[in-house]
Amino acid sequence: MKRVLWSLPILAGMIAGCNDDNDNLAPLPQPPSHKAINLSILHTNDHHSYFESQTMDLALDYDSQLEGSEKVRVQLGGFSRIASAIEEYRDPNTLVLNSGELNGTLYFSLFKGEVDIQVFNYLGLDAYQLGNHEFDEGDAHLADLIDMANFPIIAGNVHPTAQSPLYGKPILPRVIKEIDGEKVAIIGVLKVEKTRESSMVSEYVSFTDEVDSVKAQVKELQAEDINKIIVLSHLGYEFDQQLASQVNGIDLIIGGDTHDVLDSSGELAEMGIDVDGEYPTLVNNPDGKPVYIAQAWEYAKGLGRLNVEFDAQGNVKHIQGNLELLVADQFQIQNADKQWVAAGQTQQQAINQRIASLTSIRTIAPDPAVDAILAPYKQELESFKQSQLGNVTETMSFTRIPTAFAAGEQPSGSYAAQVVADAFLYYLPKADVAIQNAGGVRAELHQGKFTVADAYQILPFSNTVVTVDLTGAEILQVLNEALEYAQGISASTGAFPYSSHLRYDVVLNAPAQQGIKNLEIKDRTTGHWHPIDLQALYSVATNSFTALGKDGYLTFGQVREARPEAFEQSDVVYAVPLLEYFREVLPNQTLPPLNWQEYSLKSVSIAP
Repeated sequence: MKRVLWSLPILAGMIAGCNDDNDNLAPLPQPPSHKAINLSILHTNDHHSYFESQTMDLALDYDSQLEGSEKVRVQLGGFSRIASAIEEYRDPNTLVLNSGELNGTLYFSLFKGEVDIQVFNYLGLDAYQLGNHEFDEGDAHLADLIDMANFPIIAGNVHPTAQSPLYGKPILPRVIKEIDGEKVAIIGVLKVEKTRESSMVSEYVSFTDEVDSVKAQVKELQAEDINKIIVLSHLGYEFDQQLASQVNGIDLIIGGDTHDVLDSSGELAEMGIDVDGEYPTLVNNPDGKPVYIAQAWEYAKGLGRLNVEFDAQGNVKHIQGNLELLVADQFQIQNADKQWVAAGQTQQQAINQRIASLTSIRTIAPDPAVDAILAPYKQELESFKQSQLGNVTETMSFTRIPTAFAAGEQPSGSYAAQVVADAFLYYLPKADVAIQNAGGVRAELHQGKFTVADAYQILPFSNTVVTVDLTGAEILQVLNEALEYAQGISASTGAFPYSSHLRYDVVLNAPAQQGIKNLEIKDRTTGHWHPIDLQALYSVATNSFTALGKDGYLTFGQVREARPEAFEQSDVVYAVPLLEYFREVLPNQTLPPLNWQEYSLKSVSIAP
């Protein structure tokens, strides 16, 4: 034994001496620098200042014995319920993320993002990605909101220069969180073109390309030996998939902007909700490794829940999750007369049992703390609804189909639809023109005092305002389609088109595509009218109903299908532009009499 022990150093020296060039010598195993972890992500996106629950009818099929009884009216979502769910699910291995987007309801119109920040401060977000609508009130206002925030705000490809009020504000390229001793990076990225074209961001904010920005950040993180990387994106579902396919090193993308419903259970489709893809969606990166993409619909309707197992090398070994709809525990059902009534005790029990059997929906109580945050704002909002916005000089009628009049004579038709189209245009600085269907306006603007309640009576629908890029020829076509649909055998007189910054002669009962004549467009910059260029591309503001191709507006729907990039959802509630028109555009908040020169109808005649 002594001889053997004595000879070990000599033997070791001989071995070392024979292998100075390290040939044929296997490297000694190194202890791992990382370890496996489990991570939970709770996420929301595109809330657009929706804070309260919304009424929605879901096909829950709660009683197989009663055919047609499957529809249940629920109170869906709201940040009070989302907060309760986060409180229940959150643990030390949880990240709570939001991929942005303010503006869309009276909560924003009145309080300009203050409510949003207060709620997210309470939630204690681990990261908030800026959306394009965060810039809707300009750089200075966004800077004020950032000062209010107690959570990290990220956007790695947004770079304010010294001339912008945002310069020096903590818009971080990324945040790094420690989960179970491991560093997890969250990179922020914002859609550039949409932000430039569809918000009030100043020229003093510069942007870098979305893909290049993420690539650069991943490289920096890998140099820091961080191997678990999440992108918190406001690019949209399709762009997220392109990003995943072009960049190595990303593990997860938590997305927003396009309001997609993702689900792998099949349950949401059975409830009657259109599903856009799998939750999570799998895309392979250039090296063939998986990248997982998740998104959580819109308007605070639900909460995304994603559970991820990482190995020590940073690979995703297992992933599972779903969008979870959060509802109140009181329901309505339809009676024999198809009227909605409160569910009885037996139906209530059956509905609860059905919900308990599903993973994509649950009942949950609201969080009193969020309700307390909202209460003073809600009280002011309800009071505002009864307040006076301004005055109407002369009654604006809402006659759908105009009667004949010659150029220069007192025009007929829906002056009210003209006002709504004007409001749309002034609310959306990107738009060149606006088109409004007559039936989308449900009352006249009475002479005298005009209140918020009047605005909601005039525009009672849950539509939103959108833009669609059309050529001049397509604008002419859609106007003719609407005119023809308004006069057809199965006529919807509400289809008749009124416009802002467009004017035209109308021939009733004309042959197809010949009823709209002498189409002119007004340049927003110069204020001059000139014949429309049939080849040029224009941004057209309209409501989300006609944008789907409804009411005979077929070209809108066809363009949206063929050129999805031409369609943009503002997510602004239908009545909000009219409110803002009175509050911020009209001198002294007073609507003047109709200006015949600006009215969309130059003349109306009847074909022989």
